[in-house]
Order: sequence, then structure tokens, then C-alpha cells
Amino acid sequence: MKKILIFLSAFITLGLAGLGLGALLEAQQKEVAAEPVRVDEEEPSLALFVPTGSPLAYAFSPVRGFLVSYDQGASWQERPEGLPRKVVASFASQAPRPLTCIGVDPLAPGRVAACTAEQLYLSEDYGSSWEGIPLGKPVPEVAYLTSVALSPFARNTILVGTSFSGLFETRDRGKTWREADSKLGALYRGAGFNEEISALAYHPLYPSQIYLACGFAQGIYRLDGDPPSWQRLKFPGDSRGEIVRQLRFKREGEKDWLLEIRCRTSLWEYSPAEGKWRLRETYNPSPPPQDPFKQERLRRAAGKYGIYLSSMHASGKELDGHLSFIAEQGMNSLVVDFKEDFGLVTYNTNLELPNKIGSVSRRINLEELLAKAHGQGLYVIGRIVVFKDRELYHYDRFRYAVWNAQSDSPWRYLVQVEGEDGGEPRTVQNEYWVDPYCPFVWQYNLEIARELQDRGVDEIQFDYIRFPSDGPTGLIRYRYKREGMSHIDALESFLAQARTAIHIPISTDLYGFNTWHRMGNWIGQSIETLADYVDVICPMFYPSHFPRDFLKEMEYLPRAKRLYQEGAQRAASIVDRRSLVRPYVQAFLIGGELAFSIPTYSQYLMNQIEGALESPASGFTLWNASNRYYMVKESLKPILARLGERGSVNP
Repeated sequence: MKKILIFLSAFITLGLAGLGLGALLEAQQKEVAAEPVRVDEEEPSLALFVPTGSPLAYAFSPVRGFLVSYDQGASWQERPEGLPRKVVASFASQAPRPLTCIGVDPLAPGRVAACTAEQLYLSEDYGSSWEGIPLGKPVPEVAYLTSVALSPFARNTILVGTSFSGLFETRDRGKTWREADSKLGALYRGAGFNEEISALAYHPLYPSQIYLACGFAQGIYRLDGDPPSWQRLKFPGDSRGEIVRQLRFKREGEKDWLLEIRCRTSLWEYSPAEGKWRLRETYNPSPPPQDPFKQERLRRAAGKYGIYLSSMHASGKELDGHLSFIAEQGMNSLVVDFKEDFGLVTYNTNLELPNKIGSVSRRINLEELLAKAHGQGLYVIGRIVVFKDRELYHYDRFRYAVWNAQSDSPWRYLVQVEGEDGGEPRTVQNEYWVDPYCPFVWQYNLEIARELQDRGVDEIQFDYIRFPSDGPTGLIRYRYKREGMSHIDALESFLAQARTAIHIPISTDLYGFNTWHRMGNWIGQSIETLADYVDVICPMFYPSHFPRDFLKEMEYLPRAKRLYQEGAQRAASIVDRRSLVRPYVQAFLIGGELAFSIPTYSQYLMNQIEGALESPASGFTLWNASNRYYMVKESLKPILARLGERGSVNP
């Protein structure tokens, strides 16, 4: 590692006259370790910073963990005792598990609470020791914790906010919980999903008064009165689109208290007694530090507009026809299936294992496809379906399959389908999942990705990089799971190794809901974690795949635009310029949409595209599984031509 750092330092300092960043990227050493460097810096990089109004302050550093300062941040002490650490296979030593929020008792600042995405902890000695506070019903098992507040009136009363499950309070230190937001209809978005709660605070003088901020600039509310009711405050930052990160009360004189509102780009104060707001400070947060390799990958991947191409249609005249369509529409990229939904490797691979297990179906001549696409100036993205793999599922007597703990056999999600020619319905297994905790599965997919890279593909796109979501998932036993390893840790382990092996851009496909909300506790797709390793996040904001009760007050076609416009905005806010956002657009009809007239479905598609273009998204990809892009009735070329080149990083 020392030699590599010396090499890079000299390489960058000297500039290698005439050698651009593109060449520098190609020269990246593949043996660079994925393990983060432990730095005992005096001024650590802070993901969270919580002042208390005195020299005391708390913080969280991704490297050093929970920190306390007694001199307003001039120096920091680590307080890790009792807090969890990540279990990531690629790291020899484990980093602290990320904290999503910190809450401090305004009257007794030695009492502090901290949350990971799935756990709540309490310290009553300035973080010197920590106690896990149990979560129980009605808090859902998949709730993602985003905010916490400690009552200054009752030591056992704690309030937690979540990314989509609502607001919950315990009054007995976690023995029981209750919903605390039943009267706040403004939080509810439909289909069981609430707005994210980004910050919470109890008023230090009035036990029944609670302040709450919604994420993504969705307002600040106050709970007050008997019976209690919620009121939205007239926060001036709402008109500026300010995203509230933190609420805390601080003393004003001997008797009064002010609410401090810390936003992404400003700091405000609010006097509950007078109902007045004051803007204290504005600032422009610095972009996250990035190495030159990352910057170059973002530059290469930015502004890509294209279509998805199945391996069944990626050769011969069909390929030529799709390349002509791409040119006619003014697009510049295509996504090609090189390892498809059943695990078949669809190109002329030279790898031994895919050939050994019989998973190779040579539908594509890779060199021929790349020659044609690159000859047209197109950017080729290689799609690899990772953890859904029928061939690897069956290999070596189901050695790598997810397991049914009840029957001690391979886990199956069986569904009924209609019989042929009106016959009896039959039961089939249409998804085959391999164990996402298994290092062999990681390496199998990474060997395919590395070969595609070495043979000229421009970007690697991992799909089905998640855990099973449907069927009797409660019966699953993951035989390769390490003690303490979470779903998020498993995907991070895979991506950390991918980032070491792959020097071209990496993208990942995610459920639309997993980027509209923080939902990593469900199937492992934590967009915050993924953004540390990948260069492009590809959300599938398909309107047909969102329950109709979600944003049900909107008509169907305008709703389609909003899902892309606001969805991409939310995703860009979460990744915070570490990755690009390039959504998939639904270029197919399903269910009741099949009754749409041609003008209606044409407008339906254009609404999605317009939503993406009016957001921070850097490109989009049309998806139609059969590659029939019949919904494109209006040429996209004039629209894309007007765009010009977009920035390489989301604002």
C-alpha cells in the first residue's frame, strides 16, 4: 500500500505531461486495498455534528465513530463502548456502524441518544457507555431510524422518527411503544408510507409540545394542545427548498428558549413565544472529497441517455435496428444483458466456471457488438444480474442457494400460473436466489464483470443486488452469514470488492421506493451506503410499480411526472454528489395501462421523461423487457439536443 501511495502522489504531482485523467484512470492499480485507512486526525471528517450551546458537542465520524468534545470541537474523544461496528468482509478491521442521528437532552446534555438505521442507544454519561434500547411493536421490523429526541421531563421517554414508518414514542425505556403521529395526516403519503422525519425536539418548558421536521423540504410541525393537534409552522426556508437536518432548543436569557433549525445551507432561529424567525447564517457546503479516479468515472458516466437491450435482441439485424433507433432518437448509450435474469451468461465468455456449470448461452458476440456500438459513438453498459441466478442456484447440489430453515432444503418462492390452453393452473418457481452473504457468489459475478471490463465494456451495471422481497422470506436461512453481518453489510462487502476489481464506472439498479425513501433495512439496498462505492444510482420509478394509493390524490399522468421529478431529487439529496442519478423510465404498459390510447401512452412516457429532465438526474434509460419501444411516438432527438452536456455531479 505504501508503494502505491508514493506512486500515486508522484504521478499526480508531476502531472505526467500530456497524460489526462482518462489515461490516469486506466493506470489505476488493481491491487489497491478496499479497507478504509484509519486516520487519527485532530479535525475528523464529521458526518454528524451536534452542538449543545456550551463547550460540549457531540459528533459522528465514519472513521472514528461517536465523538465528544469539551472545547467546542477543537479536540475530540472517541466513545465507542457499547455501540456497534460494521461487519464488512473486505475490511480487516471493522469501521463503526453509521449513525443516522444524535439527540441530546436540552436540560441535561450528558444524556444523549444515538441511532443506527435499525437500533437505538442511550448514554447518560456523555457517551462513555451505551445501553441498547429495544424497539417493539408498533415499530415495524424494517423501520429505518432517522431522528431521535430525549424528553427533558421524563428520563425514560424517548421519541424516534423514521424514514417512512412514522413517529413513535416510548415512556418506559423501550419496554412498550406507541404511535405518536396518528393525528398528523400531512405525513401520510399513502399505501402505508409516511414522509421522512429528519429532526425532532421536545420543548424544554412544555411537556406536551413536540417539534418535528420532515425530510426533503416537506415542512416543520408542532404538536400542542389538549386534545393534541399538529400545526405546520410558516418556516421561511420552505420557499427556499431548505432541507432541515437538525432541531434543538437553546437558552435565550434566563427564561426563554429558541428553536435552532440547522439546514443543509442555512441556520435559523425561531422564537415559539413570539412566533418570529431569524436567519442566522448561510453557507455553501463543500462537496465530499473525491479522488481523481472517482471524478473521472463520474465524468465518463454523466449525461447518458439510452435504451435497455435484451440478449435475445443484441445481435444481427435486430441489433442493427436498435442501433438505428438510438441514433434517430439522439441517444448515446445502451444497456445490454450480459448475465440475465436466470443467470445465463449471454456472450462468448472465456471464463472457466460459467462454462463448467453450463450457464453460458452465446447469444452475443461481444467484440462484434462493441465494434458496432463504439463505431456509432455509443457508451455500452453491461448489465449483470447478481443474486437472482437459476444456474448457480442449482450448481453443486444447491451449495450456494438461499436455504429454507424449516424444510432444510433450497428456499423456493412458488407461484401459480394459468395452464396452457385453459388447462389446470400449475405451480412454478420463477425466481432462484443465491446467498448474498456468500463470498463465492460475489467472486463469481466479479469475474464476469472484470472480463467485460477488460474486453471493452464502458460501464458495469449490477441488477438484483438485493435480498429476496417476495414469498415466504421469513423461512430463509442464510448459510454464509457472518455473525453480526446485516443485509446492508453483505451488499457493502460485495461492492467494496467490486470497487477494487473494477476501474470503469459501476452502476446499480434499485427499486424506486428504495431511493424515494431510505429503506436499507428491508432488502439491503441502502442508497447511502451504495453511493460510497458506485458511480451511478439507477432508480426504477415505474409509476405502475408504485401502489395506486401512493400519491393517490394526483391524476395518473401528472403523478408519473412527479414520481420521476421528485424521486430523482430525493435520490440526489441522499447521495449528496457522491454518485450520479440515472433513472430507468417505464417504456411499457401493464395492467390497466394496456387500455391507454396511443396519445395517452405517448404522453405517459413523455411525462416520465420530462420529470427526469427537470430533476438533478444525469440521463435516463428506457426500459422495455421485450425491447419494443412503441411508446416513443415523439422524437426525443430535439429534446436531448437542447440539453447539451449536463454536469457530471448532481447539484
